[in-house]
Amino acid sequence: MGRDYQFHREHAGCSVTAVVHLGTVRELELLVNGKPVGFERLHGHHAGARTLTTVLPTDPPVGIDVRLELPGAMRGDPVCVLADGDRQWPMPLRPVPRTARPTEASWYS
Repeated sequence: MGRDYQFHREHAGCSVTAVVHLGTVRELELLVNGKPVGFERLHGHHAGARTLTTVLPTDPPVGIDVRLELPGAMRGDPVCVLADGDRQWPMPLRPVPRTARPTEASWYS
C-alpha cells in the first residue's frame, strides 16, 4: 500500500497542484487549474529530485518548474518547491482524503 501526498500553491492567478504517490511504483502528477499538465512514473525506491515543467495559461504565459525531493524507501516525506525563474516558493502539503476500503456488506449490494 502506498502513501499519497498533495502539494498546492496559488501562483500568477493559477492553481498549481503536485500529486505524489509513493508505492511500488512512484507517480508524480502536475495539475494547473485542475487539469493534468505533467506526469512521470518512476520505478525503484531511491531518494532523488525530479522536476516537472509547464507553462501557466496567463497573459503573457509564465513558465514554471515544480521540483520534488523524493525520500528513499521508508525515510520520510517528499518536499515540493515551485520555481519561477530565479525565485522559489515552498508548496505546502495539503491533507489527502483517504478512500474507504470496501466492507463485506458492500460486496453483496
